[in-house]
Amino acid sequence: MNNHQAKPSPNSGYSLIELVIASTLLALMIGTVATLSVSGGQALEYSRRLNRVTQITQQTIDDLRLEIVSSVRIFSNGTEGNDNLAMLDLAGAPVPLSGMRLPTVSANDTIRADTAGNEITGNSMFFAKFAWSDRFVCTSTNEYLVDVYRWVYYYLSPEGGGPDPSHSIGLNIVRVVSEPLIDAGSIDRITDPIDQAEVLMHLFNSTANADGDTHDKAEVVWVRGGLPSVTGTFRHTDENDGSLSDDPLVPRPTPWNVLRRDSIVTGLLSYRHHSVASIYSRDSFGVTRYAIESTTGAGFPHGLEIQVVGPSAARQVLIHMVNSSTQRSGHLAWSRMQLSVDARDL
Repeated sequence: MNNHQAKPSPNSGYSLIELVIASTLLALMIGTVATLSVSGGQALEYSRRLNRVTQITQQTIDDLRLEIVSSVRIFSNGTEGNDNLAMLDLAGAPVPLSGMRLPTVSANDTIRADTAGNEITGNSMFFAKFAWSDRFVCTSTNEYLVDVYRWVYYYLSPEGGGPDPSHSIGLNIVRVVSEPLIDAGSIDRITDPIDQAEVLMHLFNSTANADGDTHDKAEVVWVRGGLPSVTGTFRHTDENDGSLSDDPLVPRPTPWNVLRRDSIVTGLLSYRHHSVASIYSRDSFGVTRYAIESTTGAGFPHGLEIQVVGPSAARQVLIHMVNSSTQRSGHLAWSRMQLSVDARDL
C-alpha cells in the first residue's frame, strides 16, 4: 500500500479570478479607509472654521458693545445724524456700501421687526463717545474740568466684488474714529477769556494736565446736538492765541471736515478671512431678522442690524450680527449673535 501523499502540481496557485476578486476587495477597503479619512479631515476642518467664525463674531460684537456703553450722543437717521456724518472725513478709508442707513432712534418704541412705513432698523452705527475728562489749573489758579469726545462710525464696505446672489460673502465691517472733539458746554462755562484761551492752548498743545496726564491734540470745539449748518456748532482753536474761530483754520480743509484719528483704516475682518453675511445667504443663517429685506441696488440690511429704542437717558441698542467664513467650497461656517446694550444719548 502506497502511503505517500500526492505532491502538489508545480502549476498550482491562485487562479486569475481569485486574484481579481482579492484585488477588488483590497481596492474597496483602501477606498473606504481613504473616504473615511477625508471625511474626518473635512469634519475637523469645518469644526475649526465654525469655532473661528464664532470667536470672531463674539469679539467684533463685544468691541462694539464696549464703545456704545460710553456713548454720549447716538446719531439717528435724520438731519442731525446724516449731516454730521457727512462731515466725517472718509477719504482713503474703505468705501461705504451704497444705501447704508443709520437706525431711526425711537424714544417710545421697543425692539421689534420693522413694518412698511415704520422702519427703525439700520445697518450702520454712528455715535459720539466719551474720550476723557481734562482737569487743568490756569495761571490764575482757577481750575476747570473739560470733557472731550470722539465720533465713532461702524459701517459695511464691499469687498471682493461685494454682495452677489451667487454667494453669501463680500462684505466687511469698518470702524472709523474721529479726532478729539472738545465739549462746547465745558468751554463756554469758562467766563474769563484769558482762562478760556489758556485751557484751549493746553488742549491744542497736549500739555500735561493737573493730574500729570497728556492726551492727543484737541483743537475743535463741538456743540453736542448741534446742526453743522448752524454757525458755532464747530469752532477751531487758533494756535497763536487760543481764540476760537467759527471757520476752520489752516491747514484744515474748508468747509468744515472732522478728521480721522488714524490716516489708515482697514476693515475689521480683512485680516481674519471672514465676511459679514449678505442677504443672499441661506435662510438658516438668519440674516434679516428685524429689517425689511431688499435686493434693490446693493441690498439691505445684510448681516448687521442695529436698532436704538427707549428714552434718552436709557437707550437700548440692539446689535444683530451674522458673519460667514469666506471659503467657497465645502460647508460654509457661519455664526449669528445678538445682544442689547444700555447706552446714554444726551
